[in-house]
Amino acid sequence: MTGTSHGDVGGEVRTVPADDRTLSCATDRWDALDRLHRRIQGAVERRLREETGFGVSDVQALRHVGRRSAADADPVRLVEVANRLGLSQSATSRLMGRLRRQGLVIPSAVDHDRRGVQVLLTPAGHAALRRTAFRYEQIVRDAVRDLGSQDADPLLWRFLVGECDAGTVIR
Repeated sequence: MTGTSHGDVGGEVRTVPADDRTLSCATDRWDALDRLHRRIQGAVERRLREETGFGVSDVQALRHVGRRSAADADPVRLVEVANRLGLSQSATSRLMGRLRRQGLVIPSAVDHDRRGVQVLLTPAGHAALRRTAFRYEQIVRDAVRDLGSQDADPLLWRFLVGECDAGTVIR
């Protein structure tokens, strides 16, 4: 058999084209971002559940529905919640079902689309949002700050701890 197997490169020297180095850098950064996200997500999820009884998706959904319904006084479509949270339609439906059973949201059909569903926060939902939103922000800040003492990618860490301008709204 001639040639080398995939596992045996025995001293073979390869040069990587610039485009491949760029792709490798992009995938390395993506992997670092993914690891960072998982660390933060896990830390935030644990503390948030311990301190508030809510999970990250619960609080994110309450924040989005509360922000939109307070600003527009209109219900928020489930598809918009799904897109905002990065969840599938079925996961969003389960999440909203859980929040509805807790009395935090009220679902209704969309007038011009019988298949569409929209939600509004109930008074209990607004109260839950007031109780959890500030704590959620503190917990996220703590989790990001704690990464600075770990082996986090310095560029990504600096991005995460950067300050938002007072007028900047991150959606």
